[in-house]
Amino acid sequence: MRNRALHDALRDFALEAASLLSEDLDSGADLEFEVDEEPGRRAPVLYSYRPLTGRFIDERWPRLRALATREPAERALGAGAEGYLRTRGAYADDAEPALRAMLERLWEESTSFAFPEERFERVYAEVESTLYRSAMCAEIVAPLPGLRLAEHRIDLGGGLSLRRGEGADAPLEALWPHALERRGGDPSVLCVLERDLSAGADLPLDEARLRFSRIATVLRLWGAGALYLGPVGWARVNGGTWRSFPLPPSGTGRGGALTLDAGEGEELGALLDALAHSRPGGAVAWAVARFEMGCERAGDGEALSDYLLALEALLDGGSDLGRATLSLRMAALCADERDRRAVQRRVELAFALERFLVGGGNGEAYLEEVGSDSPRTVVLEIEEHLRAILRDVICGYLDTDLRSAADDVLLESSEPIEIRARDLRVREEPPEPGPLADEHAGDARFLRYGHGHQTRLDEASDEDGVTPSEEWAADDASAWSAPI
Repeated sequence: MRNRALHDALRDFALEAASLLSEDLDSGADLEFEVDEEPGRRAPVLYSYRPLTGRFIDERWPRLRALATREPAERALGAGAEGYLRTRGAYADDAEPALRAMLERLWEESTSFAFPEERFERVYAEVESTLYRSAMCAEIVAPLPGLRLAEHRIDLGGGLSLRRGEGADAPLEALWPHALERRGGDPSVLCVLERDLSAGADLPLDEARLRFSRIATVLRLWGAGALYLGPVGWARVNGGTWRSFPLPPSGTGRGGALTLDAGEGEELGALLDALAHSRPGGAVAWAVARFEMGCERAGDGEALSDYLLALEALLDGGSDLGRATLSLRMAALCADERDRRAVQRRVELAFALERFLVGGGNGEAYLEEVGSDSPRTVVLEIEEHLRAILRDVICGYLDTDLRSAADDVLLESSEPIEIRARDLRVREEPPEPGPLADEHAGDARFLRYGHGHQTRLDEASDEDGVTPSEEWAADDASAWSAPI
């Protein structure tokens, strides 16, 4: 089978046609027969009865063409309809007569209209051989380590699919990108692009690079995991020899594998289509690229800066006023009213954590001195909030002007909003240190963020929805061993 989409579209139409025709026949509709006379050896004439299934189908064609599966089948058959009709002794450039001819061939000389599975495969092989008599079938694959599929195959449209590596006809280097992995473990999931090309046409390698990279982006927007696109792809024509070609480099990321559960293929395909048709450029495209950089980082601390830069681009956090309100706006977009204060606190904690790392702090010092929630927990929460915002913008659930969208949410909120203003025309003297600053001067556990505000990172009230935790002590401190 060279074109699964065509196969499935024609099969769906034939199944619906079988149901309609069988229902009519069971309800008492007459299937006419034609009597043929043939000379015999002993008797002078032999009579045979040939069912006129073609006439039966023609009489019901107005109802058959109204089936929901007829239009997708015509669209899949496309320009190849003319060639198939010629093999049936007819001439037309419309797909509709070709579908009628296919149904007649399917139930030729049959006295019932039950769906004949084996005969359909033979008829489809005739259709396919006619369509691709002078065409080449190109197959391009690339590994996606870090991805797991609950289903054997997920079709994403346009000849693109994700397939399990088990039993796949692909090079060993595609199934196991790293030689050491071949000693054990499951083969990688494959990203597959199938294309029918005219004789002598070039392989669509540039298209494959673009669409494979787009799949990796969509999967990162779908969920967290150490997913990446392999560095090398392979292509072949008409089942011939595989040839390798380079793919854009990608970091391996952090964490465990991302698993796509059964039934998620349709939503994933919709997100892929939305990304393909989204407007290029602008803050959203920049933020998506920065988000991917964070997903590819080996350490959580390195990823944090990428995520925060992406948030600043989305929420206009480049100015003093924008940075001051960023956490509040993000909380408005990501949480219900009762949970916004906790989300806002987490965003502020993430910025404080970044400043701690930029100042030369590392994972061990953080564990010893700060004593707050796990740094990894903070980074993963920011990553998940950013992922949700980007996904909603790409799908059209949120306007690209996220700052205005967040302000609209806050204006509708019943919770009072505190706004502080100061005269920027006169340079203010630095505030006098308060009792808290005097008492804890030089203590790394107390970080200053915002104008005149000082907090201790291990202090969190129940009112803010954040409680101290010692569970972070089991985290891998090696991910924080190098400053940004």
